[in-house]
Amino acid sequence: MRRPVRRLRPWATRSCRDCLGWGWFDRPRCKACWGFVAKATSQHCDICHRDVAAIEGVCRLCRRQAGLIAGPHNKTSVDLTAAARTGHQLFIIGTLRPRGGPPPRQDPPEPTRVTLHSVPPRWTELMLFDMPRNLRGVSSKQPLLDPELAAFLTIRAARIAELRGWPSRTVGSVGRGIRILCAVHRPGERIRASTISQLTHTAVPANHVLEVFEDLEIFLDDRPDSLDRWCQKHFAFLAPDIRAELDTWIGLLRHGTSRRRPRARSTVVTLLRLVLPFLTEYGGKYATLRQVKRDDLATWLTNRPHRAYEASALRSLFGTLKAERLIFSNPMRGIKGGRLTTTIPASLTTEEVESVAQAAQRDPALRVVVALSGIHALAAHQIRTLLLDQVDLAGCRLDPENLNRPLDEYTAEAITDYLDYRRGRWPNSTNPYLLISRNTATTTTAVGTFWMDKLVRPLPVGLDRLRQDRILEEALASGADPLHLAHVFSLGAKTSLRYTTAVAVSAAEHESRTC
Repeated sequence: MRRPVRRLRPWATRSCRDCLGWGWFDRPRCKACWGFVAKATSQHCDICHRDVAAIEGVCRLCRRQAGLIAGPHNKTSVDLTAAARTGHQLFIIGTLRPRGGPPPRQDPPEPTRVTLHSVPPRWTELMLFDMPRNLRGVSSKQPLLDPELAAFLTIRAARIAELRGWPSRTVGSVGRGIRILCAVHRPGERIRASTISQLTHTAVPANHVLEVFEDLEIFLDDRPDSLDRWCQKHFAFLAPDIRAELDTWIGLLRHGTSRRRPRARSTVVTLLRLVLPFLTEYGGKYATLRQVKRDDLATWLTNRPHRAYEASALRSLFGTLKAERLIFSNPMRGIKGGRLTTTIPASLTTEEVESVAQAAQRDPALRVVVALSGIHALAAHQIRTLLLDQVDLAGCRLDPENLNRPLDEYTAEAITDYLDYRRGRWPNSTNPYLLISRNTATTTTAVGTFWMDKLVRPLPVGLDRLRQDRILEEALASGADPLHLAHVFSLGAKTSLRYTTAVAVSAAEHESRTC
């Protein structure tokens, strides 16, 4: 069964939904109206009586009409009610400015690092050994060893703070961290990420300071890779040859080749955890993985609780080593791991639905998550990475991953209430994602899985059960049509058949009981 192709909206000459201007774009609104919608305070215009985004009761089209009547040089006395008397003048997007456009604005020059020594010194003091810095006893009031670098970083931090919407308290803490670093580093000395991470002990947000130092030549990122540290901790007992062969497999999983795509970090960790029990039990018997026999693998997999998953991980390990010519033969060839256990989706009971509804009313963010999962059947990672641009409240559309779905009243009300809560708590946040937290409000990253798990903890069921209940409801309403489920929820062939089979089995059991 072929998976339905998702059709992207092509670029074409079309009219903007809000300002009615004509232009060349691929969305229902022009670029200027998207920015206007983000700042809108209501969804009704008191001038033209249209249900569109408006600020203080006036939509963008009426504002442009009032500015057109007032003239390009009148910036103070603009009658916003002029559109009610004169009507609207339709326009082509980008042509409302005077002929020739406004004079080019002179942007301030980018601050550059000023070198302290314009003439190279005749001698240089070499570093005897690199001793790690200790910032516990350093004060931000100490004399600066590199004041020019401190001034440059302060200006850079102010610009990033304006883009990210940092509060004044965060800006002050970042400035204090910059002064501490410039008080212990001489001009030209590289500043390590491990040194910046010590600022956490002085109540300075180290992540924000690291963002200031990114892409600078003076910054040295010496943070160890978390996956390398995990492998060093759990595979330290292996022989050197086995560890080298295992590193080859891990490197191909992480970085891929020209014929195989790299795997996600979570997938790599899952495969390593599945291989670890076998290496722990048989690692001391071998000096290299070339000595592994087929009988050893078959005997070990006999009574394993997760035989199918562990056999798949071992098949990936030895198959990769055979392809890289590090072993003579693949010992996993011909060994069957069995079929993967599949669960039958089950619908929610009436008591569970009522409990979920009551718990969702206590938190606006939780209400949005419940609506997106229980009504639109979005997975947890889709909810976490949903962008503000993918939510069209005025047009009642939801566009996660180019699915372009209609937006129901309950979800629209939940998102509107959450946006009001978000503007009240983080008014200066420029995070492009819909859901944000205290840690991501001043960044451009999505919320993590830990935040999501903590948010849904009051629910009596998980998000997977909510999503399964919604898909089962759609399957029951569509007559258990797998193609319909695949098209609506972007499911694969096996997943669609899994839900339709569950509906058919449930219907058969119900008929047998009634008879």
